[in-house]
Amino acid sequence: MSWHIRKKTRRHGVLLEHPLDDDPRCAECDGACCRGFPAVDLTWEEYERLGELGASRLVLPLAGPPLLLIDYGCEFLVNDRCTIYDERPEICRRFSCEDATD
Repeated sequence: MSWHIRKKTRRHGVLLEHPLDDDPRCAECDGACCRGFPAVDLTWEEYERLGELGASRLVLPLAGPPLLLIDYGCEFLVNDRCTIYDERPEICRRFSCEDATD
């Protein structure tokens, strides 16, 4: 029996100082960053906008910023694509990943 093992590319995340839109890496990605965290911090304006877009996992904690719970899989990630790419929060816009070096 032959087993096909798919080698995963090791990556590490980088939070950029400024948003980066239309990164070519996003076009080839399977949504790794959208699955890599339990939650993302939001501004109040982003919280309201995501609510208008139908987010069902918004949280207003007693302390700290509003959150979108992604539980290692954002609700806006469909078929490995961000369905709100143009409306995504700034922290998502600032996040980038690079191949990890061993």
